[in-house]
Amino acid sequence: MRHIDKALRAVLAGACCWALTACEKRRDHEAAVDSVVEEKTEAPHSWIRRNDDIDPALWLASKEAGRQLANNDPAVARVRKAFESGASKYLESDRMIANRTAQLADMLAKDGKPETAADLIEGLSSVVKADYGKETYGELCQFYFILRHNGADQEAALAQLRGRFATNRRDGN
Repeated sequence: MRHIDKALRAVLAGACCWALTACEKRRDHEAAVDSVVEEKTEAPHSWIRRNDDIDPALWLASKEAGRQLANNDPAVARVRKAFESGASKYLESDRMIANRTAQLADMLAKDGKPETAADLIEGLSSVVKADYGKETYGELCQFYFILRHNGADQEAALAQLRGRFATNRRDGN
């Protein structure tokens, strides 16, 4: 049990660093994008920016497919349903959940552990009980990535997170 707490402390420290780095990179990226005229492409851009007028589920499914999908595509419907499964559980907006999910999916794929966006959102949503209060999705993504990177399979990582978050809430933390 002590090694799990040490591991989760390390994960939390990594999550904080990841979040701060991601925010800084995001600001740099937005500044660069705003300073040039973007060309219209078929594939969605790397992030949904605050001023983008796009459905996050459509954007995420299209990004995953590598091409623009129709709004009624089954892949879009699956991602939209995944968003609904976590709607009341996270502090972030659907836009930020889409951005974090895309980032996590890319990191996992580079690590040789590809997962779909819908599977990631649904799996992480299963960790948080709606009656326990809202969690930070980005933090869960970082915890999950570190567990997966360190060798846990999908179910083992989710089970460890479920146990940790359920324990924290019962203790009043």
